[in-house]
Amino acid sequence: MKVYFKNLDGIRFFAALLVLLQHAYGFKHDYSPASPFLERCFSETGVLGVNLFFVLSGFLISYLLLIEKDSTGTISYRSFYIRRILRIWPLYLGYGLVLTFLSPYVVQKLGWYNDTDFPLMMLNLLFLVFFSVNFQIAFVGTNRGMFEISWSVCIEEQFYLIWPVLLNHFRKRLKILLAIMFGISILSRVFFVLDLPIFYPHWPHEKPFLINHVLIFDQLDLFGSGLLAAMLYHNRARYKVFFSRLFKPWIQVLVIVTALLYVLSIIRPDNEWYKLFAEHYVCGLLFGYVLLAAVVENSVLRLEVPLLKTLGKVSFGIYLFHTAICQLVLLAFKKVVGHPEWRIVYDLGYPLACLAATGVVAYLSYNYYEMWFLRRKKRFELVTTRV
Repeated sequence: MKVYFKNLDGIRFFAALLVLLQHAYGFKHDYSPASPFLERCFSETGVLGVNLFFVLSGFLISYLLLIEKDSTGTISYRSFYIRRILRIWPLYLGYGLVLTFLSPYVVQKLGWYNDTDFPLMMLNLLFLVFFSVNFQIAFVGTNRGMFEISWSVCIEEQFYLIWPVLLNHFRKRLKILLAIMFGISILSRVFFVLDLPIFYPHWPHEKPFLINHVLIFDQLDLFGSGLLAAMLYHNRARYKVFFSRLFKPWIQVLVIVTALLYVLSIIRPDNEWYKLFAEHYVCGLLFGYVLLAAVVENSVLRLEVPLLKTLGKVSFGIYLFHTAICQLVLLAFKKVVGHPEWRIVYDLGYPLACLAATGVVAYLSYNYYEMWFLRRKKRFELVTTRV
């Protein structure tokens, strides 16, 4: 049985693009700051792009596992973990090892500040191979600027480690599983942000927010939102009235435009407590709806074009490579273009150059490195989808 989700390759690319844009504008800020409006629009698109990734992962993985469980009566853990290993590990570990051992010397040659000695390099390597860079960022504080972007990949791998087991055992009690996931997320915010600082009053204000943000507990409600969307779509025949009423074309357009305005912070409240306690529920609602709107029969989205599908396939590479490439592109702009006051060049040309360069590198990586592993992944697929 083969399952294909239309439009989701394009959405995956847009999620990666949101992350790239935040970092591109952030890297150039000190050299050529954008207008206040653009600064606000792209100040946190990366955070919301990662949220979209988590909801999307929860939806895709949960739907496939539900299909497998219902069709075979169980879930093959071996096949699931091998599929995830072949998809994630080659690029994550390959690129991570290159950054760990070579980037300190490259940074030094470029004349940038570098304080990575051999013991720190080994510490970075330890957290890298155990997929725990998020814990390193939270509690050790090193690796920042090295392979920090992989914190969300580590969270996804930690989620994948437990998810097939939970779905296998909670198949008939998914509502209870959802309640547990949302409850853990709420309790983690209360503990890390409100309770823990009582015992560590010397901490900077932002540290408990950072610790909470980079750990899996805070993200469980986003994965849960993806599970909820998967449950609805899996039982779409039962919820036929729900889909026919809430997915009329004009409602889809309204919600998709609302989601776009939200990720650009145009209608998003700028309050840290809102972002802590309410944002994931808004993201879960908006992004969950957009994902369902993408796959319903009367979808208004038209993302099934070759370029977007290709960029969606290589989006994992875009996500991992873009921080290093954006900084190198900025260095090239400084040397070749100069004139930081040229707003149109740096507000438009620089992000586009970052996207083009990252896309090319990701495309080459996908076709000449990752594809070798992906071809072997197919033999372990009971249900396949383009993700």
